[in-house]
Amino acid sequence: MPYLELPDGVPMYYEDHGSGPAVLLLHGWTMNSTFWQQNVGPLAQANRVITVDLRGHGLSGKTDDGHTLAQYARDVRTLLTHLQVADVCLVGWSMGTAVILSYVQQFGCDLVRSAVFVDQSPRFLDADDWEFPLLGGYSTTDLAVFTQGVRYARPSVVKPFIAACFAETPPDEVIDAVYAETTKMSTSAALSIWYDMAYADLRPVLPSVSVPTLLMYGARSKIFPGKLDAWLAEQLPQAQVARFDNSGHAPFSEEPDRFNEILHVFLRS
Repeated sequence: MPYLELPDGVPMYYEDHGSGPAVLLLHGWTMNSTFWQQNVGPLAQANRVITVDLRGHGLSGKTDDGHTLAQYARDVRTLLTHLQVADVCLVGWSMGTAVILSYVQQFGCDLVRSAVFVDQSPRFLDADDWEFPLLGGYSTTDLAVFTQGVRYARPSVVKPFIAACFAETPPDEVIDAVYAETTKMSTSAALSIWYDMAYADLRPVLPSVSVPTLLMYGARSKIFPGKLDAWLAEQLPQAQVARFDNSGHAPFSEEPDRFNEILHVFLRS
């Protein structure tokens, strides 16, 4: 299994499949690269598909250090440099999109050919001038309640959150299997990156995403309800929207065939 030792000594797990235009798939909060299993094979038929477990997630090294969007983005750059990838499409699901925006904030679009945002908002918390917070409304009180729940009763809080990620509630055994994968990340690390993401406001970064960007959003998302994709398309210099009518927060899993085909066309364009 391929691992890259990051500059601070943390081993980061990744996989590298296929050949052609490079695409790097970035997973969501407490998730890992196994969640792309319906996408890697089809995409790798014509592309070089790289998946990664960000530090502390999945099979990567367990550490309490570096759980910020900024550090995750630096880790991504280290991986791209290690693999000698100089022209990549970054695909970010949920937190993965925030990592892309942090990457652009630090490095511009260097090494990046294009980007794909999958159902993520640039700001979680409520604000008077903000229409698209997490769950349609997310105050600092909501944040405190959620994080205390994760700390002291993790399954009772995270399992309902997992269920809410889908347009149709999955069977209990599916939720349990997803939850089991998320527990590969320690609670302390999960909370560290959640706080960092929750307090981030990445809206000012959007005009700097100067490469072609595809917005793949679920029309039935409970995590980010409303037409966030349409708002984002107005802020990004080169954006197009692909809306998934039968999906919630995870269109790559809920409508994988359509997701793969749309992404394949985008990568070829």
